[in-house]
Amino acid sequence: MYQKIILAYDGSIESQQALLNCKDLSQWGHAKVHLLSVMPYDTTAMAFESTVLSEKDSKFEENRRLEILNEGVKQLKATGVDASGQLLKGDAVDHIVECAQSIGADLIMLGHRHRENWLARWWGGSVPKALIEHSPCSVLVVIIK
Repeated sequence: MYQKIILAYDGSIESQQALLNCKDLSQWGHAKVHLLSVMPYDTTAMAFESTVLSEKDSKFEENRRLEILNEGVKQLKATGVDASGQLLKGDAVDHIVECAQSIGADLIMLGHRHRENWLARWWGGSVPKALIEHSPCSVLVVIIK
């Protein structure tokens, strides 16, 4: 069974559902869960309308993500799961794969919602697809409809 699980976690509804599934799966096999939140460099440099975020705004976003991450770890620990968390900056797929390799993870979990319009699907890319292509271990994608 799985002993080391990485959960890509950003506090979204999709990742919260993955957290619930991860909790159940990790308790069954007494796995250690590592929550990983990756803040894209884009978020620290640019906002939606291509306006530069101030250093203050960037720090606010980093603190917000850290609070969400810590809350996720707290939820898991409250149910007896051995959990830790880490916030990184950069490309999500690269960091998740590197983390999986460094800790010897045997499962990566993440949440995903199908996008309804083709433009959103095209523009948004696919982290789950990229992870499956590069992952050193199994990938479980929790689908939210």
